Amino acid sequence: MNNSAIYNSNDNRQMGFQGPQAMMTVRSTKQAISNVHAIVGGALLGAGALVFAPQFFIDHNAAVLALQITGGSLALSGIIEMIISAFFRRSARREQEKLDRLKAEGQSFSGKIIKIERVPYMNFGRSNPVYIECSYENHEGKTCLVKSKSILRTHSCGDYSAWVYVNPHNPHDYAVEIFTHAAEAQGFYDYR
Repeated sequence: MNNSAIYNSNDNRQMGFQGPQAMMTVRSTKQAISNVHAIVGGALLGAGALVFAPQFFIDHNAAVLALQITGGSLALSGIIEMIISAFFRRSARREQEKLDRLKAEGQSFSGKIIKIERVPYMNFGRSNPVYIECSYENHEGKTCLVKSKSILRTHSCGDYSAWVYVNPHNPHDYAVEIFTHAAEAQGFYDYR
């Protein structure tokens, strides 16, 4: 098998990395919540349909009523979950549109992470939702403090970096983009 798609034979390093500082954006908490509700809603809706469907092949009135009530309840719960998913997805999309607008029209500054604040009472497996507070120095030399939207924390504080995008006419209109550094392949060299 030829690994030329994975490795660059000219400089013997893995292609996916852009040097030691390759970065990826972190996941939004609202997007993760939306995905979880969509999965649960789809499963409940499907289970409701499976429970509801046999009523067409059964003649016993009590069994038909039980299947209708149970299938309908499951399907209704699935629809409610899908509505909740749509709400969080729309909210996450608005945050992304604001970030995209400020990237295109605003000024960008490198942010210095000051504090990572955990969102209380929430966990997603091994990830915790957090807000990241950071500072940046604007073009006038003033230090400004800002806070990111909620993200899922999976790494230690040292693995993050931040960029702040600010509307030049309104400093209260800002967005913070958080990146995590990609893991480096250590001790692995391909000399083919």
